Amino acid sequence: MNLQDILPNIEVPGLWWSRNGIPGIIQAEGQEVLDLIHRLSTNGCLNLQTQMGKQTILTNEKGRIIDVITVINRIDHTLILTSPGNEQQVISWLKKYIIMENIRFTIMTNDVEMVTIHGPESLDFVSQFIGGDLLTLPMHSAISKSDSNRFAIRSMPIHELQFLIIDQKENGLLDYFLSQKDIPELFSNDWIRERILAGQGIYSHEWSDAYNPLEAGLLHLIDFKKGCYIGQEVIARLDSYNKVNKRLMGISSQSHFEEHDLIYVDDEQIGVITSIFSLEDMTIALGYVRSEHSYDETNIQIHHQGKSVDAVLHVLPMRG
Repeated sequence: MNLQDILPNIEVPGLWWSRNGIPGIIQAEGQEVLDLIHRLSTNGCLNLQTQMGKQTILTNEKGRIIDVITVINRIDHTLILTSPGNEQQVISWLKKYIIMENIRFTIMTNDVEMVTIHGPESLDFVSQFIGGDLLTLPMHSAISKSDSNRFAIRSMPIHELQFLIIDQKENGLLDYFLSQKDIPELFSNDWIRERILAGQGIYSHEWSDAYNPLEAGLLHLIDFKKGCYIGQEVIARLDSYNKVNKRLMGISSQSHFEEHDLIYVDDEQIGVITSIFSLEDMTIALGYVRSEHSYDETNIQIHHQGKSVDAVLHVLPMRG
């Protein structure tokens, strides 16, 4: 049995909500916030209109990932969405490069409630729940409910479409979804499964200072025309000379293995497992593999607890 035999048996609702994949939130105040992030990160973040957003990557001097963040220009401040629990590291990194700018950062994560809405029917649901035309809403941008603090952000989906809804705690957002019996909740196991099938990395697994954005499959978040940023020379050189040594790949096996297990081909170590999920008859995973072996349907071996198990590599996303 292979992965494509199993995927049709995994039912995915047309609409679901989840408390997983919730970001950290930083509110940044000051006229030069976007300029600061623009000159420190991989993507162009200048001239964002109100409610418009951009996803970008903070990298260190070696071009390695500090975090993948989303920047949204609100009316009187800028929102910075970080990986869960990574707010303080992002603030510390940004402050390191503040010279004369007058910028204030406030962590807002615990002051709001957030849920993610998934699936092909999420567009209609969120349009009614928030109001407004979400069909033309650009990726990573926001739309607000006119009579409240509630707003939605269109985010990178793990399946079909995805929106992040944010509201003040006292407005009962979470209670509302817990009471909706006709909208299933996507629990942790289901969310991890869909994230891995989608090939979507997360902080401390696929996104860390062990890897650069090109290895992590984040080429679309790099603007090679925007000029200098921290780590720019390293990333540009890797791209120009095709020196990307490893690639993020999907993996499947009928045997069990675990995160951090090593990947081999013909007794030669070629990679490492970064995330796993156990299906009923199969283990699926994400892992970094040396570029010369990063081809679809490549047979590999994974060393787990002194044993070697057979596995197969898959180009991402694994769910077609």
